[in-house]
Amino acid sequence: MAEYGNADLEQQRLGLSPSNGQKIAAIVTFSGSIEHYLERALWKLRKIDPQGIRPDTDAKTISDLIAMFENFAATLPTGDERLLLEGWCAAARSGFVIRHNIVHGLPVRLGDKLGYMRNPRWHGEIRKREFGDLWAEEGTLDLVREAMAVLLRIIHQLAGDDVSLKDIASPLALKALVMARSVLGEFASQNYNPTYEKY
Repeated sequence: MAEYGNADLEQQRLGLSPSNGQKIAAIVTFSGSIEHYLERALWKLRKIDPQGIRPDTDAKTISDLIAMFENFAATLPTGDERLLLEGWCAAARSGFVIRHNIVHGLPVRLGDKLGYMRNPRWHGEIRKREFGDLWAEEGTLDLVREAMAVLLRIIHQLAGDDVSLKDIASPLALKALVMARSVLGEFASQNYNPTYEKY
């Protein structure tokens, strides 16, 4: 396989270095964990015991699970707990756009930069889903990785039994979530200007 496939050469050709590859792997791995814990957080917060039943969260897309989480958040009174859940949902939507751009995108190289292009329309075709891209620069990947870690920490805590929603919605968590939402929203947007350095 190595003689024909030559994975090292392909990685080099694409600009997939050990450093950015590790960060991309972290983003994708965090995303899978977020999906797992989001379903369990929904069970906990909605007081669903999944034992012996097929819960309504089963086989849902991440977009559907986030929508279910948003619906739950809307039932809470105004305050830090609701603010945390609503902010988490907004950040997660952007985070999964980025994840989808990486996982479902075509890797391309422009100069020395690795990028991912999802749903390109290079042949004039019409597509159901919107175009998305991500330029996998070290700084961008660092910010996205840290932002996804914020989402993971919050949802992991929400899925557990030992911490209340009120305790999770701490000033530190809310502050980190505001920054994560900003970062993920910016890099998920097709209007993002990489020459403008905000962070």
